[in-house]
Amino acid sequence: MSHDIARAAIETRLTAWAKARTPALPCAFGNTAYTPVTGQSYLQGDLLPASTLNPSQGGAHRRYIGLHQVSVRTPAGKGTTESAAISKAIEELFPCAITLQYGGINVHIDNTPSVAAGRPDGSFWLVPVTIKYRVEAFD
Repeated sequence: MSHDIARAAIETRLTAWAKARTPALPCAFGNTAYTPVTGQSYLQGDLLPASTLNPSQGGAHRRYIGLHQVSVRTPAGKGTTESAAISKAIEELFPCAITLQYGGINVHIDNTPSVAAGRPDGSFWLVPVTIKYRVEAFD
């Protein structure tokens, strides 16, 4: 359940930011139908949960950790300027030591997002941006 809360908190923040841009940046998150438009950039998200930890005896405390990978997809053949600007903006949107709230539960972003090397992906240039999260849950 807390992995879903982490996804919702991160994607809510990303979606609000993407919609506020000019022009707006479409988002394809959470198994939603999306058909890419040729020549238009967009974001795609995938949750990569890790094993749940139980730091207390008896299981009263659970720690959900994982990664939310945002794929920045920009038109291929147009250089890296746009993908670099979007990736940098996502880094700034999730600064180190930020806590997001969703449904009254805290989602901690303890590290600056990691931006990996870009690569061609069909008619798009794909740059992965990885956001590491942590949720502490108590019974």
